[in-house]
Amino acid sequence: MLLSELSPGQSARIVSLAQLEPAVRRKLMAMGLLPSSEIRFIRQAPMGDPLQIATSSITLSVQKALANLIEVQAV
Repeated sequence: MLLSELSPGQSARIVSLAQLEPAVRRKLMAMGLLPSSEIRFIRQAPMGDPLQIATSSITLSVQKALANLIEVQAV
């Protein structure tokens, strides 16, 4: 399942960031989006982009195109 497929309020565990470019992957990992970490999908902007997600330490917005490259597993 992809991050962009989650419903608002749904929680998931990150499975893979392998499809991301290395620079983007490093930046997200530095912010706390690590493989096997749990995230929560908070909401989607009215026009569908960006998506707001939260980890245990931060809340951030990601573009839908980026969310389409992050593989998650619903918890």
